[in-house]
Amino acid sequence: MKKLLSLALVAVLVVAMAAACAPKTEPAAAPPAINEAAYKDGTYTAKGDTDERGWTPEITVVVKDGKISEVKYDEVRGMYKSEDTEYHKAFKDAKNVDIVAVYKQMGEGLVAAQDSEKVAAVTGATGSFTNFKTLAAEAIAQAKDGDKLKDGNFKAAGKEDERGWTPFVSITVAEGKITAAAYDEVSSKAFVNKTQDEGYKATFKQVKNVDLVAAYEKFGADLVAAQDISKVDATGGASHSGESFKALAEKALSQAK
Repeated sequence: MKKLLSLALVAVLVVAMAAACAPKTEPAAAPPAINEAAYKDGTYTAKGDTDERGWTPEITVVVKDGKISEVKYDEVRGMYKSEDTEYHKAFKDAKNVDIVAVYKQMGEGLVAAQDSEKVAAVTGATGSFTNFKTLAAEAIAQAKDGDKLKDGNFKAAGKEDERGWTPFVSITVAEGKITAAAYDEVSSKAFVNKTQDEGYKATFKQVKNVDLVAAYEKFGADLVAAQDISKVDATGGASHSGESFKALAEKALSQAK
């Protein structure tokens, strides 16, 4: 009997020692938290090329709390397609498609998918949907980088007007900020810039009482100060040039994004 008790006691001690020596299993580590904020908050826009009928597609994507919260797509030619009741009616009569509803559907699709490649195709407006996906990808690319611009020199030129003047803009970005911006127009006939054409400047000053050189310099200075093309004042005696400056500056800055 004593021998059996002794053997039982030894067995208990062996089991206890084995348990004490066994390696401890650490609880599984929790998976790292997934950061769902894929994009940087802000409002991002992208514009496409004007088609043969004069329509220019554009998109605005709003990001809030790291997610796409609002999307507006439209096409403009003097006024937006979605606001052009005659176009809206003609399109519906011809294709039995409500273009306003289609644009809304595309925007809602991007908000739901959070990815331009995952937006379901829409029927009846194939061209617009193609433009939508292209511009949505451009706007989202901006949202991934936020508002920071790439350093470098960026240029853009417009179309020659009926008088032979071609507008152009040059923008310099350093450390993510616009540090210099210049606008001018060059003549294909006299091969001279407006700011260097003494005769043109004198006539412009006489007719409009505006210093052309100072007006052009102000466009650039306003952009450097505001860091936002929408805040540049294009009114005044050189408003046509101001609008050209804003359009070309936006085009040049798209290269920096």
